[in-house]
Amino acid sequence: MRVLQIGLGGFGRSWAGIASDAPGIEYAGVVDPDPSARAWARDELGMTGDQLFPSFAEALLNAEFEAVLLVTPPATHHIVGLQSIAADRHVLVEKPLASTLDDAVTLVAAAEAAGKVLMVSQNYRHRAPARVMHGAIREGAVGKLITVTCQHRRKTSRLWPEDNFRYQMRHPLVIDMSIHHLDLLRMLTGQEVTSLDARGWRVPDSRYVHDPAVAALMTLTDGTVFRYEGDWATHGQQTSWNGDWEVLGEEGILRWTGGEDDPMTGVVTLERWDEEPLALPLPELPFVDRAGTLEAFRRAVEEGIEPETTGRDNLGSLRIVFGVVEAVERAER
Repeated sequence: MRVLQIGLGGFGRSWAGIASDAPGIEYAGVVDPDPSARAWARDELGMTGDQLFPSFAEALLNAEFEAVLLVTPPATHHIVGLQSIAADRHVLVEKPLASTLDDAVTLVAAAEAAGKVLMVSQNYRHRAPARVMHGAIREGAVGKLITVTCQHRRKTSRLWPEDNFRYQMRHPLVIDMSIHHLDLLRMLTGQEVTSLDARGWRVPDSRYVHDPAVAALMTLTDGTVFRYEGDWATHGQQTSWNGDWEVLGEEGILRWTGGEDDPMTGVVTLERWDEEPLALPLPELPFVDRAGTLEAFRRAVEEGIEPETTGRDNLGSLRIVFGVVEAVERAER
């Protein structure tokens, strides 16, 4: 499958390393209006001038490709995604799918009308501990669910350069990070959120102008309670980027911890009542993290295998994100 990547910012460059080496992927070229970004692709990836484009319009005229890897700023996902679909290309887009729910719905409708694959890279699903948790819950390891808890704490208040956009954005944790945890919630439980309440707060000694921390309480389809705490300016012990998870059921508890230094690792334990905790083995995944999303995208385009994180499915995760934002801003359920 021939893929054109649009966007070569910091995260786009790490994507370029993955996509250019991925099996089954022919890297057709890159688009970025910044000459220094295109120079980087030439110097670091060995790409030639006929693979480097300042605009999508120029790439359409001069490159052959079936699919687009969209790694532009979130505010541009809607318009660039629509342009790609209108050009009869499949699209794999970095999260979030769009900056508003209405824009996301429009993108999904356009892709479905055109018969094109629209997929969101929710890469946390493609990590071994997540797959183990998912399998154990689906197999009934802890019985009927009662509560699910996720705690995420990272000290990011000095992690990025002082002018990084995250320090100025509203709801930086929820929009830029919690989408991963809320998407994992849907993956692990197979349920949707029916109601929620949330509050956010500032942390004065951080660079964040707005709330880098949030607490939320949610109800799932079958009445299961989900408790979420996220903090990007923590003064406590850090968790993995994945967060620490606990799933309490009628027959036991599942826990996912560890991976503070390497989010691809971690420990999943199952503790059934009156039994010793058991560490569940982690599988060797053939494609991990973003390589997993890219492989799922390739199979969707070439083999017609529907991926987990289609644009339509991802609307469920976005609804929770924007629901948390609304609850925080209105200070009500």
